[in-house]
Amino acid sequence: MQPGVLLLLMSYMGVPLLAHKLNHEKAIVALNSLLLRSTRTFPPNPSVHIALRLSEKHNLHEEQNYLHRLKTDLRRILSRAEQGTRPFTGLVALHLLALRASCQDLQEKRQALLYLKKKLSAERNHTIYHQVPLTNYYQYSLGVLALCVNDIRIDHSVLSGLVPHDHHHHHHHSADTSAMVVLALKCVQESTVPGRDVWMYSTERRLKAQQAVNKLMEKIQRWWKSNGEVGNIYSTPLVLQALLATGDTERWLKGKINLLNKSKQGAFQNPMALSQLLPVLYRKTYLDIGQMDCRSKSDELRWVDLEPQEPETRSQSGFVYISVKGKNLVTTYTTRVPLLNQMSLLDVLQAASRNDTNFTFETEQTLWGPFLTSVNHVPGQDDTNTYWRLISGAHTPLIEGIQDYFPKPGEHILLQLSSF
Repeated sequence: MQPGVLLLLMSYMGVPLLAHKLNHEKAIVALNSLLLRSTRTFPPNPSVHIALRLSEKHNLHEEQNYLHRLKTDLRRILSRAEQGTRPFTGLVALHLLALRASCQDLQEKRQALLYLKKKLSAERNHTIYHQVPLTNYYQYSLGVLALCVNDIRIDHSVLSGLVPHDHHHHHHHSADTSAMVVLALKCVQESTVPGRDVWMYSTERRLKAQQAVNKLMEKIQRWWKSNGEVGNIYSTPLVLQALLATGDTERWLKGKINLLNKSKQGAFQNPMALSQLLPVLYRKTYLDIGQMDCRSKSDELRWVDLEPQEPETRSQSGFVYISVKGKNLVTTYTTRVPLLNQMSLLDVLQAASRNDTNFTFETEQTLWGPFLTSVNHVPGQDDTNTYWRLISGAHTPLIEGIQDYFPKPGEHILLQLSSF
């Protein structure tokens, strides 16, 4: 074949590929703008700031304003933490990652670092006596990752809590927890002493971390679905970070394309979910935070104003049926709620409690939005390992939160007290 013909053929073949790539880039920048817009409409969330900092496109003015709000929020969290007994391991860890992603100095981070070191010791002690951490392995490993990325040497006993001699507890990890443990251990394994070209941890410690990473990655690969998901679409972004961190770019790419397609169908409207997705679309992981120097950053990202929407007339489109079941699986309550268009499950529950004084529920604000904590004065409790599970129809668990899920006319939603 003539070289000219070959070149011509290659250029024709490249056009769809290039268009495909540009199309992907455009979609990713649109998600980046969407996340930037959420900084004005949702409470401050360190995970959102981390994602904006790990992006390739920036709006430095908006990011600076957001960082200021996060610092105010962190001071409030730390003063609450000193007064109460409730641990904020994961939340403070995310704030420390956000501060490092903006290259804040040690003085800005000191109080949070001291708090997190203390809490990780408490997590470890709880693991020794109760076989589970004070919070959970997700927060424990996120705490280790946050100290590690901030170049803080982590206590031997705290690390051994993540890498036990037997690997019993790793069998029970969910997909996103397994991924977070991998990121924490990978960070430990690759840590060098600041300013010196020597490893921070001993060869034995690094080898143990590598062995634990290998076991967890084997498990993640067994869970891998052919469509590029592990667990569900909301746990997959962290799994893709673990795949990137361990060099499995083939699976990462397949997962990335699947999640990008899902995002085009509107699956990632929740800012927390979007903040976990965006880094892997840019081929970044939380480990990259430790290498950020914050000097050369583009400043061209604009937050797009949404077209002003005509207020819809709230017309009724049918009913939603709500049932409540206790742990003994006996139905304790049922009701029927008129469904108006664009009603979230939270709206439906609020309507049910307005219509009937026999139905009450309570929520707690989390980074993912409101979380259902109590129904008809029965709370889900950590000490009894119970929570309120949301089920659609006969047996489809909801993966969205109550603010993000929009029931359909005629749908049956079950609130069931379940064990974890």
